[in-house]
Amino acid sequence: MLNKLSDVNNLITEWQSAIEAERNYLKFHGGRSYTLTKGTPLYQIGQSTVILFTIYAEIFVPEGTPVRIKIENQEYQGEMLSFKGSQVEIKINESFQTTIPYAELFNEPWELLDQLIDRLEEIKDYRGKQKKVLKLMNADSTAKHLTKMKKDTLVLQELIYRSFYNATTYIWGPPGTGKSYNLTKIILKHYEKNKSVLVIAHSNAAVDVLMKNVIHELEQKEKWKSGEIVRYGYTKDEVLLQHEDILSSKLVEVSGEINHDELENLDERKHSMLKKARRGAASKQELNDLSKIQNKLNKIRSEIREKEKELIDQAKVIGTTLSKCSIDPLIYLRQFDLVIVDEISMAYTPQIAFAATLGKRIVVCGDFKQLPPIASCFHNDYVKKWLQEDLFHHTGIVQRVENGEPLPNLVLLNKQRRMHPAISGFTNKEIYQSLVFDHPSVKRRQEIAKHRPFPMKANSLINSQFLKTYALKDSNTKSRYNLGSAIIAIQCILTSIVDGVNSIGIVTPYRAQAKLLSALHKEIIGKTKYRELPIQIATVHRFQGAECDVIIFDSVDTYPQYSPGLLLTDQNSERLINVALTRARGKFIHIADIPFVKNKTKPNKAINKLIQYQVNHDHKVAKEEFNKLFTKSISKRLKLFFNDSTKGITELVNDLKNANKNIVVSMSNLSTMSLEIRKIINEIEIPILFISEAHFEKQKNRRFIKKDQVQPFIMIDNEVLWYGIPMSNVSLNQSNNSVRLQSPLTIQVLKGFIDF
Repeated sequence: MLNKLSDVNNLITEWQSAIEAERNYLKFHGGRSYTLTKGTPLYQIGQSTVILFTIYAEIFVPEGTPVRIKIENQEYQGEMLSFKGSQVEIKINESFQTTIPYAELFNEPWELLDQLIDRLEEIKDYRGKQKKVLKLMNADSTAKHLTKMKKDTLVLQELIYRSFYNATTYIWGPPGTGKSYNLTKIILKHYEKNKSVLVIAHSNAAVDVLMKNVIHELEQKEKWKSGEIVRYGYTKDEVLLQHEDILSSKLVEVSGEINHDELENLDERKHSMLKKARRGAASKQELNDLSKIQNKLNKIRSEIREKEKELIDQAKVIGTTLSKCSIDPLIYLRQFDLVIVDEISMAYTPQIAFAATLGKRIVVCGDFKQLPPIASCFHNDYVKKWLQEDLFHHTGIVQRVENGEPLPNLVLLNKQRRMHPAISGFTNKEIYQSLVFDHPSVKRRQEIAKHRPFPMKANSLINSQFLKTYALKDSNTKSRYNLGSAIIAIQCILTSIVDGVNSIGIVTPYRAQAKLLSALHKEIIGKTKYRELPIQIATVHRFQGAECDVIIFDSVDTYPQYSPGLLLTDQNSERLINVALTRARGKFIHIADIPFVKNKTKPNKAINKLIQYQVNHDHKVAKEEFNKLFTKSISKRLKLFFNDSTKGITELVNDLKNANKNIVVSMSNLSTMSLEIRKIINEIEIPILFISEAHFEKQKNRRFIKKDQVQPFIMIDNEVLWYGIPMSNVSLNQSNNSVRLQSPLTIQVLKGFIDF
């Protein structure tokens, strides 16, 4: 417990040491990897080169963000200049004259941590700010609202009282318990009283939810006043993007003080030139003009920035992210009557402490049963202490809750309204120890549960071994992936879509699996009339804060791995399982190798307990139900067969005979290949690569690669992929399903994972 202001300064010094260690790690080692292709040098800026790349992944990296670029095993520092669609402009601190076929982009916002260190240092010079940090970190301060309200006040009214009278209000909001609703009401009440409010969260998505709620309430009551409510910063939320005057950038636009026709004209000219440069058709003069256009664009954007400053100074309610608070003087140089911080479980405690200095009072809301902050520098003691756990733990709130001690400054929201009772039954009891219960309204979620697959079931457990799946590791990142379980997930999505469901998400513990699923979605569903449906695919960490009618949880792990990965078994695994489950409103489908998980994890692990709960409550999918799911091929790009199907064997034979470029055959033991398929392959004259767990002698037009762990597939001309191929002798206890995928992008992803 902190007792005096000198304790606060010592604490800040520890925070700065932690943040500096994490910053240094991210700067030189960290960063999520994105593949760049077709790098075309545009023009020089001093010793640097502006290069136009193509990127196929969804990415948001703000203009001006420092990045690392890896080209032929050499790393360079650079800066993101702009991106539009799949085209990105990057300035690399090196001279390049020729095209760059392939590169890797690494981005981690380490410069944000630099700014946070500076903001924390400034607190040391202000006693008032130090006092606010002291009050935030001492959760047992006197609750001043108690003398102001009646004894039987409802929870919402109590929260409003707390937000007006207490220095800090702590809200524990488990999933679906109405934290966004309650925070919205607090914001509106302060707005009505002409108070200024800063609304912040770890993620843009969480900020967007609250800002949309505020818009809806004010417009419903016809109390909307343009310019008083501002969403500041980046968003990809369609509602906010289409709103006339909530985004600061649009408010500047409607002010009429910026020449937007000129801005659009310059932007169009720039991207027209970029297209010519991509084709190699741009002249040297045009490339010089491109540099001049960029300078004009920078000047106009600087003018926009000045107008945004005026807007931010005058706005009463501003919504933005925690990171923007510490880097943008438009926010951190202003004082607010109230600061609201949502989704604090994934935020660094030093970030929240800095946010507390921006207002007279602060409301912090989150759930310490969900995923904690992510920090990469594991070997540093200060990082482990301060950046890998949330504020609830650091203030001692969690320990006191677990001990059953009273907490006058904590409010628990205990009625969940999101999930079908068959889904929440596990989390209410096992995760929240029966402190949370269902609101009667959740019975309406049965309308979602009626849909296929597995109609009338809100909670379903699929044994992934019905398809005989394999969990392997990406050779570069060591993240796990499972092509078989990914195919099951995509078939579940297709079945749901055809049955009328349009709010679907797939969550998985592993980045590699999320990448594989995204490729399959793009090729299979993206080629159908349902391609515009906003299906969400992400790791569980990236999905926190979101929700969908149907959630498919692909837990990936099975043989030949020795045991499930740390994400499913470490000290935070219960929180991961909790987040995965509680994203679903009406239907939760869990894909897992049931015997593997039961045999390879301890009974007290959340993944084991979840499977046991699903089995005990008759949520396990029978083999007959699974076969029904896999009977119908919904997409021509995803065809499903039984191994004894004449049609399947005929299609494979035709694909092999019509191959004209190359073939890749992957099998753990090539000797199990059927004689019919062996004969066809022996007659093929194009190059064939065999991937197996055994050594083989080199042959003409035949190449062999030995891998320790292998899954069965055939790739044909980098276009067609067969999985669970009808080409091997299948024993009685193995799957009798096979799948044909028309999937060049998925093939490229798999080849990257396998590294051949």
